[in-house]
Amino acid sequence: MERLMDVIYSGQDTEQRKMDVFLPGDNANGVGLLFIHGGGWHGGNRTAWHPVAEYFCAKGYSCASTGYRLAPDWTYPSPVEDVRLAMSFFLENAVRFRFDAGRTAILGSSAGGHLTAMLATIAADDDLGFTPEVRIRETKPQAVVLYCAATNLHPEDNLDRLNPSIAKLLGKTGPDAEPFYREASPVDRIDGSEPVTLLIHGDADEVIPVEHSRRFHDKLVQYGVSSELVVLPGVPHGFGYGVKTQAQLDSLSAIEAFLAKVF
Repeated sequence: MERLMDVIYSGQDTEQRKMDVFLPGDNANGVGLLFIHGGGWHGGNRTAWHPVAEYFCAKGYSCASTGYRLAPDWTYPSPVEDVRLAMSFFLENAVRFRFDAGRTAILGSSAGGHLTAMLATIAADDDLGFTPEVRIRETKPQAVVLYCAATNLHPEDNLDRLNPSIAKLLGKTGPDAEPFYREASPVDRIDGSEPVTLLIHGDADEVIPVEHSRRFHDKLVQYGVSSELVVLPGVPHGFGYGVKTQAQLDSLSAIEAFLAKVF
């Protein structure tokens, strides 16, 4: 396994606009996985996914864990711009990173799950998240994995614990924020063109209710998109960053089976 740390994906360098890349050796299977961390859009960092990225790299996947600019210094759509640029950069460097650009998946947790789901709903000709640095406009992967993802940003549908983070992301509240709740809610953006999806959520999640993943899954199926939902009994929020607990092991097993079917 080869590790490339602090790879800069933007010419406008910040500490947050970097990714850490894990490259397999002779066992490379040609599939690229991009990981997006959570943290309420205002915290967390790309190192959180390192254990999982290393786990999948050891199995032959080319893996990258990306950072993005955080609130409150940077508000929507800045993080969407960053992950779209990160995906474009990842694809552009497919040969260097030892994978086939036509065989990719994005995995994200919580706020990172939101950004992952946003990428799953942004068409190549959509200007949302587009910046001049984006060289490959088609940033939809072939598959997405959403851990306890924030797929609905409407305050009335969320718990009080998450709403302050949504306000930080948008940089506004009340009537000023109203036009953005729908635009920035992946569940409202589903049109049937989304990639194959796996959702994993604990039914004891105290930050993002499991019902959000149920609704996202049901709407995908309604629109004819292949989707799987795994509900983990008694599991709280943000459980996915590791390879040791039973919830983590169950998730890894579900993801491996999912990726094996897709690729």
